[in-house]
Amino acid sequence: MRNMKESPHPCQMGESFARKNRNQISPITDFEIENGVFKKYLGDSETVAIPDDITSIGDNAFWNCSSLISIDIPDSVISIGDSAFEWCKSLQSIHIPDSVTSIGNDAFGWCEALTAIEIPNHVTSIGENAFACCHSLKSIHIPDGVTSIGDCAFMFCDSLESIHIPESVTSIGIHTFLGCEALTSIHIPDGITSIGDMMFCRCRSLTSIHIPDSVTAIGDKAFFGCYALSSIEIPASVEEIGEYAFPSNTAIRNNSSVTIPPISDFDIAHGTLKRYLGKSNSPIIPDSITRIGDYAFEDCLALTAIKIPDSVTSIGNYAFCSCTALTSIKIPNSITSIKKSTFFECSALTSIEIPNDVTSIGPMAFSNCHKLISIKIPDRVTSIGADAFEYCKSLPAIKIPDRVTSIGYGAFDGCCSLTSIRIPEGITRIDMSTFFGCKALTSIEIPDSVTIIEERAFTLCESLKSIHIPDSVTSIGDEAFFGCASLKSIKIPKSVTHIGRNAFPVDAKIIRV
Repeated sequence: MRNMKESPHPCQMGESFARKNRNQISPITDFEIENGVFKKYLGDSETVAIPDDITSIGDNAFWNCSSLISIDIPDSVISIGDSAFEWCKSLQSIHIPDSVTSIGNDAFGWCEALTAIEIPNHVTSIGENAFACCHSLKSIHIPDGVTSIGDCAFMFCDSLESIHIPESVTSIGIHTFLGCEALTSIHIPDGITSIGDMMFCRCRSLTSIHIPDSVTAIGDKAFFGCYALSSIEIPASVEEIGEYAFPSNTAIRNNSSVTIPPISDFDIAHGTLKRYLGKSNSPIIPDSITRIGDYAFEDCLALTAIKIPDSVTSIGNYAFCSCTALTSIKIPNSITSIKKSTFFECSALTSIEIPNDVTSIGPMAFSNCHKLISIKIPDRVTSIGADAFEYCKSLPAIKIPDRVTSIGYGAFDGCCSLTSIRIPEGITRIDMSTFFGCKALTSIEIPDSVTIIEERAFTLCESLKSIHIPDSVTSIGDEAFFGCASLKSIKIPKSVTHIGRNAFPVDAKIIRV
């Protein structure tokens, strides 16, 4: 799920570009510093040493520095700003000095290579999304001084096996440990009064948990998808329990006065299937259903096939998200749009037929459908959302209809089997990371309607041997064709007035025409 912030890297104009060895330690000329605040990193080195007189690392200071592997923060630093190291995908190690007292929102979000981190003793709060999607992070120790942990702080840290939460913590946000699939146990401090919405949702390895007597509220889906949790005891202090708080297979010892309704296979209200709670691998949806709600079948791991009746006119966001065993599904002709993340991470789905009346495909609609090899986009579709087919690794070809006028950022990011694609005439912008990592892509036709090629649009398209940039193009973004190793020469028309940093492969011949 990609951040839409603008790249912090400066842009350069001209026909040639100076590049230095990324293995070198970055020189001080790569730093933008103001009044002791490290505002922006302008280089691309793998190792960075921050000067000793810095007191604060500013917001977005190293945002999306993809080459950064390690960094040394001096003892003079007392705060790390929002998104300071967000999207530093190569960052493996970092030392945070004891002088640091706060870690901002999104500070280390999406640092996918980070395996461990030690939080200093003087830190009192951990911001929202601070370590979200750090997929390699296995363990973390939270010091005794911390009093609050923000929303989504460790969301989707799916390698996280253990975490220590001290008794000093009195507030933990919603979605904090959502999708921490390797987490087997966790201690909730006695000062916690609320277990927020989806706090432990999809912690599939969680086998036991103790809810302290201080807790008065348990939020929606707090433990939903924790299928290894065989039993749980609810203390008498609990006054409120949200929808789908526990998995259907968990034995609940309820000491509170709150009534937990019996769980049936379908939760239906006013013609909307709100949630499927059964365990069948091929449930039959009643004909009375007119709408499948948001998240209705999310994380139904046993689901292999499903037929949606013709009465259904709408399928909600995330409706079949993470149905990892789903191999086939029939969508009725009554459907006119595929919404956000509807089939996200349906990793066993090999083919799907989209009805002819569909006009839009939403963001992340088929993202991470790794085995998808065949899909036909209907002629009436006019827009393809951001990350719509991201990481559809087996998809060899796809035809984009002529009516499509909008393709969102990252739409085909990581489609490493895609060999060729035609962009329709209505497209005016090739957005950020649209074809990032399409390693098998050998050719692509950019129409005359395109005026902007955004940053990383074709990065790491290693098989791309030639490309024609039309006279309509005026701007080529940072790293637009970087890592296209087979691209030996590029003709750039005079219409191009802006060329971003590292826009082309290092050894490519740039020809102005």
